[in-house]
Amino acid sequence: MDQIDTPQPAGFGRRPAEPLRSHFEYDGRLGELYWIFIKNVLLSFITLGIFRFWGKTRIRRYLWSHTSLAGDRFEYTGTGGELFVGFIIVMIAYVVGSIGINILAVFLEPGSPLLFIVQASLGFVILYLTFVAQYAAQRYRLTRTLWRGISGGMTGSAWKWGFKGMWFAILSLISLTLAWPWAQMRLIDDRLNNSYFGDAKASISSSSKPLYLSYIIGNFGSLILTGLIAYGVYQFMMTNYGPVLEELFSQTPAEDRQYGAEYGRVFAILYGTVVAAYLAIIVISILSFAAFYTAMAREIASKLSLGTLRFATPITPGAIIGRYLGNLLIIVLTLGLGFPIAVHRTMRFLVRNTEVLGEIDGSEITRAELPRPKFGEGLLEAFDPGIM
Repeated sequence: MDQIDTPQPAGFGRRPAEPLRSHFEYDGRLGELYWIFIKNVLLSFITLGIFRFWGKTRIRRYLWSHTSLAGDRFEYTGTGGELFVGFIIVMIAYVVGSIGINILAVFLEPGSPLLFIVQASLGFVILYLTFVAQYAAQRYRLTRTLWRGISGGMTGSAWKWGFKGMWFAILSLISLTLAWPWAQMRLIDDRLNNSYFGDAKASISSSSKPLYLSYIIGNFGSLILTGLIAYGVYQFMMTNYGPVLEELFSQTPAEDRQYGAEYGRVFAILYGTVVAAYLAIIVISILSFAAFYTAMAREIASKLSLGTLRFATPITPGAIIGRYLGNLLIIVLTLGLGFPIAVHRTMRFLVRNTEVLGEIDGSEITRAELPRPKFGEGLLEAFDPGIM
């Protein structure tokens, strides 16, 4: 019997074609960024800090305009005035609230339960507004970002998301932070699922399971090393300067002081030791949680889509450590003057570790009319300041 050849589908027996990978490009120059930074510092000094809102806008416009995807550059359309007005509105509300609490304290007896309740409530309000600020800031930046004439946007309510963030933070504290990876991924999912670029909706359904091993190891190691540092600082200071410190902080009458002449020197040593310990704890945190943040970045990238586009990242713990530890050393060793270097390194880090999968030109992303906030990032400036 003759063998009948069965037609095979095209591509049979071959590995599926890899999706097209595109990378962001950043061609900013450190010298140009430094010149903007120097002018911002001088103008902020002359205006008693007011110009910093316009300075931040200048930095963003430079960074956005030197970042491109598929040959087209991004554009930042926010203004310093929007940032300034948003900040003023928030600060007025904050000052009025603080004055109200101080007036209440005058009419209440010291140790009044009502005053304690009001002050504790203020702490919860600040925690809540910090989360509101994160959502509102993302909405503002998306609406002020253009690519091929298309801007981003967000739906949903920052106020509702703020409540969720506050309760998740409280839940994490109750669980001794064990719930934090789960809570963080749920909050990130909510923000991204309400995000758009043009008419393309972002979509993600991430899992916290890949994060827990690295989080527990990092948390355990960080706590142990932080405790050892705190114990070492205490032993060092009490062994060498114990009597002076006891007298310094015991409010001993001036006529009974034995070590008054040494107060300045010992206090300076204490301050320097605490600062060094604080920086050491930051370094420990970077090293301990690098694997956790790597797992988080990979989980988000692998589950996120924007229309027909998907994402990937080649990020590694070493890259995380190199970015954060390098920026920390640059900022500390230059007393803040190396800020442009840190920003420049951050942009190069971001474009190097972000990949877009799919045909960008065929993704058919078009413009869409989404809500556009009038003011920018006032809450973020007041409660959660960030580098950029």
